[in-house]
Parts: sequence; structure tokens; C-alpha cells
Amino acid sequence: MATRYEAYWVPGLDDDVDPDEALLVAFDWLRDAENRFGVAGVLAMNAVSMRSNSPVLESAPWDIVSRQSRRPHGSGPVLAVWPVASTLELAEHLALRTALCVVPGTLFDISPWARRTDATCVIAGFNIAPTDALPPDVREHLDRMLGYDGRNGFVGAGGKEYAIRTLRELSRRADAPTSSALEEYLAGSGKMSAKGAARAAKWYEEIRGGKRHLDYARRPI
Repeated sequence: MATRYEAYWVPGLDDDVDPDEALLVAFDWLRDAENRFGVAGVLAMNAVSMRSNSPVLESAPWDIVSRQSRRPHGSGPVLAVWPVASTLELAEHLALRTALCVVPGTLFDISPWARRTDATCVIAGFNIAPTDALPPDVREHLDRMLGYDGRNGFVGAGGKEYAIRTLRELSRRADAPTSSALEEYLAGSGKMSAKGAARAAKWYEEIRGGKRHLDYARRPI
């Protein structure tokens, strides 16, 4: 999805910052965002029950929303704590026209999101490493693949077949892109979900490993 909110991040569980201190910094950010936008914020987490994972979280005065919980109406600042891909997508939708800050956990790399949104780190001295840019003709192939069935995650009619053939062609290049670079480009396109991008990256890795894929009628592609 296109970025239509202010983007920030706070170093998380894999960084050299005390987890409780990181949460407290993130809470200060959320309070400031509430004041700036004049609307209440929420925490987005993988499950509402995760509040009990930390005494600092237990003390937080905000509601926690997840994919399984009832979503609040309207738009307001969101603090996503230790999200996976689906939780981050939810947080992006909830933060439209306001602001989103992410505290990464250990299960999901937020680097592609941070690069796509040009997110600002709330704590000085931390940076997201840049990624290698894809050649223009590789981007053209991926753009055509996205245009064919990206909105369905390549599981619509003919979507898997078209994607597999495109990915197979890319895998044969002398400068074949990495699966992570490919996934990041697809996920950052705004034309498909993170889940669909991950599916394509998995197929690409399998192709590079020599696997032959079948269509949904069990015929070789």
C-alpha cells in the first residue's frame, strides 16, 4: 500500500537497547502523536493477550488491537509493538492520515517497510541498512507480474503460472536478484500484500533450488 502516514521506528528486541526503555520511548512518541493529531492512539500487536508479556505493556493506558480483535473506527496514531507482517499491515491501515511507529520484535524484519516509508528512528544513532537496487529491466518484469495478478497474491486465474514463468526467467540471469530484494520490491509496490510478496519470494527460492512447480490442475508450469 502507498504510504499515507508519518513513519517512525524504535529499536527493538534485536537491537542493543533495553526492551523496557525502548517501549517507554515508544510510549512517549505515541503521546506526542496524540497531541499533534488531536485523536487517541492505539497499540497494534499480534494478539491482545500479549499485553501480559511485559510489565511495561501492562501499564500502558492504550487499547491493544490485533487481527482477531474488533478494530477501532476512524484513523489515529498507531504504535505497532513486535509485529509480524499481517499486524504491520493492520497498523498501516489504522494509521492512515496520521502516524505509525514500529518497535520490531524477533520474528519479522521491518527493514523493507522502513526503507519503503523512509521511516525516521526516534532514537538517534540507529539506521536501517540500504538494500541493493534492482536493475531497471528486472523491475519491469516484476511490474508486469504485479499488473497481471499482484492484487490476488498470484493465486488468481493464471496468476501463479505467470509468476512462476517470470521468476524462472529472472533466476536464469547472471545478475539474478536475491529473494529478499525481490520480496522487498513486491511488498513495497503498494499493489499487493506482504503475504503475497513472501509467497513469490518462496517460489523464487524453490526455483533457484531446482524445484519444478505445478499449476492448480497439477500440470507442470
